This record gives sequence, C-alpha cells and structure tokens, in this order.
Amino acid sequence: MPYPPDGSVRNGARVGSAMAEQVGHALRRARLAQEFTLRQVGERSEGAFKPTAVAGYERAERSISLERFCELCGFYGVAPAQLLAEIMEVVGGRLDLIVDLTRSQEPADASPTAD
Repeated sequence: MPYPPDGSVRNGARVGSAMAEQVGHALRRARLAQEFTLRQVGERSEGAFKPTAVAGYERAERSISLERFCELCGFYGVAPAQLLAEIMEVVGGRLDLIVDLTRSQEPADASPTAD
C-alpha cells in the first residue's frame, strides 16, 4: 500500500497520512488553547511563523520538520514531547518519551572506558 494511502503530494511532501493529520490537529489544539488566531501567530512571532504555513501544517497540507515542530510548540508553551506522545497515542502507537534537556548541554564522553 502506498504511503500515504491516497499517494498525494503537495509542496514536495506526501500528505493525507494519519500521522500528518494528527500533527495538524495537535498543533491546532495548542494554538486554540492559547486563543491565538492564525494572524496573531504571525504577528506575535514577529513573522517567524507565517499564518499560511501554520494553516498548512494544521490541515496536513504541508510537512513540518521536527525542529520547526519543536519551535512552534515552544511558541505555544507546550512541551513537544507531550504533544508527540498524544499524537502517537491517537495514531495507534504508545510513545512514552522522557526528554531531559538539561543533559543535552553536557559534553558527551565519546571514548569508551576500559575496565
């Protein structure tokens, strides 16, 4: 079966998948929880988020990168991990995420320790 089932492509991205639709629904819920219109998102973000792009994400007509998703979640004041977990639960998978951003700033020890 092709992915997504309808095989449609817009703006270089496949659309119509359950995942894309749920991402859009989740982003819309987050925006409406802040009582923002699409126009207000553009204004309050000082143009960082264009209303047409956000509308495209919400309608699953435009794909969104993980980085952009996290930025938009931050703008809405929602933890990206929580929103992703909600999305995964709806699309049929359970995702228990723990994202410890405090540890992301620590240097990684790339050398293995010898015992």
